[in-house]
Amino acid sequence: MIEKDLPLDDQFLILLHKKIMDKRGATKRRAKHYYSSKYRKTGIIPGPLILAGEGIMEGRKCSGRPRSIDDRTKKRFIEMIKSSSDPSSEEFIFITRKARKITTYHQMLEEELGKSISIDGLRRLVKSENLKQYLEKPDCEDDMNISNKHFFKAVPVFDLIQMDGCVFQYIKIREKNGLWRKPQVIELFDTGSRYMAALDVYFSETSENAVNLFIQFLSNNPLPCKKIRLRPDQAKGFLNLKRVIKAVNVQHSTPDGFYLQADFARKRSPKDKTHLETSHRSFHHFEIFIIKEFKDRIVKTEPVCTFKGGKKEIVTVTFLDIGLQELRENGVIDAYRKKHNSRRHYFVHNGKTTPWIPEQKLKDSLANIPTFSIKSKGIEGLMKYGLDKKKATVSKKGTIIYDKLKYYVVVGSEHFSRYKSTTVKISQLNDKLYIFEHKTDGLLLGEALCQKSYENRNPKTKLKFEINEVEQIADLLEKQNIKVERVRLIEKHRNGLTLPMAKEIFKQNEIRYRNYAMKWRRVRGEAGTAIFNAFILDCEQYLRQHHVAPYAFNGDSENET
Repeated sequence: MIEKDLPLDDQFLILLHKKIMDKRGATKRRAKHYYSSKYRKTGIIPGPLILAGEGIMEGRKCSGRPRSIDDRTKKRFIEMIKSSSDPSSEEFIFITRKARKITTYHQMLEEELGKSISIDGLRRLVKSENLKQYLEKPDCEDDMNISNKHFFKAVPVFDLIQMDGCVFQYIKIREKNGLWRKPQVIELFDTGSRYMAALDVYFSETSENAVNLFIQFLSNNPLPCKKIRLRPDQAKGFLNLKRVIKAVNVQHSTPDGFYLQADFARKRSPKDKTHLETSHRSFHHFEIFIIKEFKDRIVKTEPVCTFKGGKKEIVTVTFLDIGLQELRENGVIDAYRKKHNSRRHYFVHNGKTTPWIPEQKLKDSLANIPTFSIKSKGIEGLMKYGLDKKKATVSKKGTIIYDKLKYYVVVGSEHFSRYKSTTVKISQLNDKLYIFEHKTDGLLLGEALCQKSYENRNPKTKLKFEINEVEQIADLLEKQNIKVERVRLIEKHRNGLTLPMAKEIFKQNEIRYRNYAMKWRRVRGEAGTAIFNAFILDCEQYLRQHHVAPYAFNGDSENET
């Protein structure tokens, strides 16, 4: 969010940047000209820019417009490209690589189908369906051996950050269930300086672990005010980082300043992260020092058959009676990272072998660039993006049915339509759902609470986040031994009830509630539900007296027929 006390022109420039930061080329220029012209004529910041500052990016899907490319056109376009790169295919004519341009297929497709087709939609389709490999496929096998690249060109410091995981080769440790398993490290590595920005040990490359390490990188390193390309591997857990990258850009990106660009490595293209792969080979050598550090915890050794370069190889794996947390807390992994960053190494730089110290090179380069630091409070909520996600639907009444339970949207209800259901991604944490946009880089939209709180289910993660206002009101009442009915409390919250109001209402009627509870217990025993009913009636009266503008309650309660 931008500061409201900034001059209007500065607010406009920052919001304009957030709106067009992910666009490229002519699309970006047109959007910039459109909003600048509109602001210059009216003196008012356009509504889409204000929404962009809140992380809401307008688009064809959210506006209700149909897709620009229908299924029939999509199928035929993909068939054209694939067949035209295969001389043996009879589905379409063979087209030489130099002539395989999207404009060529665009014209052929319009003539064949007899209708106007969006060329921008075709370009997006090439990217989403990974059709570039067919457009660039050589005409014959001899062309595949021609290459003018003999070395990797150097990139400036903090221009490209690579991210990947590396499984231990010579060590196994115990899991919580007692089984033996190889741990692995996940690493963030600056290509320009070879500085190891973050390194931690896990058992797998899950979304939660990837986001956890990415947060370490953001909080422990000064960030330059320029565009930074982040290149993770194509592992499933890393793909979720697209959401986190967009969330960070919405919060911290500025015009001509800091901006994170998702630049994922291509599938089956290890050359896209060669520098990091080289670092991993060095780490495998370091595993011997880990074995030495825990030599008194060796349980056994065991020969294991591996294949490297198509050749069979026998290596000895050492079983250490330690857990993941003990390995992490011992500090041996962090010591390896610091040793790498503080020692002189010989690196290939523009085809020449040059020695330097990664830590010193990073420091010297950043001395000439403005930098900033992200406070931990500004990124603590990003861990929500690391939770497992599943597809779900928010009904027009603001409810979600998941795992045979009904959930009610309590945060972000303004993001969902009241006239039709909305497809979203959800993550479950105890009796709460976090709701995300149904996109690969979708942002967090809101939260939903289960109609009844449950304690029997064991959470899959120990993560804990701040509680929303409905939960805070429920905690306030439950601490006074009041039995809360969530659906009715959610209804009053949608009608305008806030935490300060709830505190004021309870304080005004506290003595009456106590007397009422004493009388009720003498007659019928349990008084928690009765006091809650009285509290709800007091809330309704308070809202009427203070003329609070209610939100339309779209949920259906248990008492509805």
